[in-house]
Amino acid sequence: MITVIGFGSFGRKVVNFIKNKEPITIIDKNIDDADDLVKEGVTVIVGDATQDEVLKKAKIENADIVLILTNEPEVNRRIAERVCELSPNSYKIARAIPRYPELYMGLNIDKIINILESGAKDIAKEVEDAKLKRKLMQLKSVLIEGKKRCMKLEKTEEEKKAPLLILTHINPDPDAIASAMALKTLAERWGVDSDIAYGGNIGYDENKAMINLLGIKLLNVEDIDLDNYCVIAVIDTSTSKQLPIELPNIDIIIDHHNNTDLTAKYMDVRPEVGATASILTQYLMELDIEPSRNLATALFYGIQSDTDYFKRETSKLDFEAAAYLQSYIDASILNMIENPEISTEVMEVLAKAVMNRRVVKGNIALAYVGEISNRDALPKAADFLLKMEGISTTFVFGIVGDEIHISARTKDLRLNLGEILNKAFGGGGHQTAAAAKIPLGIFKAVSDKEALRKLVEEAIRAKILEVIGIKEEEK
Repeated sequence: MITVIGFGSFGRKVVNFIKNKEPITIIDKNIDDADDLVKEGVTVIVGDATQDEVLKKAKIENADIVLILTNEPEVNRRIAERVCELSPNSYKIARAIPRYPELYMGLNIDKIINILESGAKDIAKEVEDAKLKRKLMQLKSVLIEGKKRCMKLEKTEEEKKAPLLILTHINPDPDAIASAMALKTLAERWGVDSDIAYGGNIGYDENKAMINLLGIKLLNVEDIDLDNYCVIAVIDTSTSKQLPIELPNIDIIIDHHNNTDLTAKYMDVRPEVGATASILTQYLMELDIEPSRNLATALFYGIQSDTDYFKRETSKLDFEAAAYLQSYIDASILNMIENPEISTEVMEVLAKAVMNRRVVKGNIALAYVGEISNRDALPKAADFLLKMEGISTTFVFGIVGDEIHISARTKDLRLNLGEILNKAFGGGGHQTAAAAKIPLGIFKAVSDKEALRKLVEEAIRAKILEVIGIKEEEK
């Protein structure tokens, strides 16, 4: 039961917000519309709340929550004193009165509400909400204008163009794939058809399981013609280094990474957010679009994987988005995505990483795993080595085709792997997880595998240690 003491303009507004949710008792000296309130199920006590008999008549001792909302400081103080005496176990909320900062000193008041401060916070929140609404209006405008351009260009059924191409970064991860799905859903709400395309490979057994189990339709960039699209959106990357294809122009960029060198008509890049999927989930929430089970599961997994189960660079929005998605996900499918069978090659790479590791400074492990076909075995091996006792940082590298790929992980907060691999090889990533790739170059001419191993291993290790600041002779 909630007891509201003080039914002035502010108290009335509070009651109007909560009267249909909880049993309410109102106490005030004058209540003009008492009969109407009683009809609505509100208990009305007319009297002076500084008097014990009035509070007892209102059964104050049974109240779960007591709100003291008059605007008279002396009256509020006296009411608070009597409420503390007669209802010691209730949760007490009292209205702050300007120029009386010590009004409730010595009393067991649980919460003091400053109306001006609360109003300022509400306005600040409205400003943030308005900014998001404005951005979504801009996004809708870009998509609708693109659709109109396509309609003008279409002459025959054979020349029909799709309005929107949603492009992920090279070798898309769950965050990129899920975010692309969400943008496709948003576009459909506004009557805009779209295709999702990627470059490189769908790696990781978890990523393949996600696509298969959720029935996600993706096109490879090698199978599309850019001329067939009127709007191009790039998702989960805002750097040209990660684009799978050269683009003449970009209309939409939505990303959470900090390495931005691209521009677009519509841009929403938030480095403080842990996953792009969180940004797209916020879009869905704002537009009251209820995600399907498959979309919710994909978005939840995208947030979870990109934040390393909410342990890496996680923001308030990531938690809010995940909490919203929780009631929509398919838990059984999510479990199957998270626990796929491990391929034989991945197991072999894990074994090589353990056997070939070189430990520097007692806690940095570097491992060369030779020539492999599945580049996504490298981050798995880097994660696996990080579980070894005493190891706080790992670098695992191998040859994939004509390139050397490097994956790194760390628990050492003094290191920033994204900066280290960017400085060493032009790579990038997060503080605790990063990757890089470099052309095999002159090493391609080396036919002897043992000689190639020594050259690659020594060159990569030396460069990494140099950037970290460890002299080679200390290895």
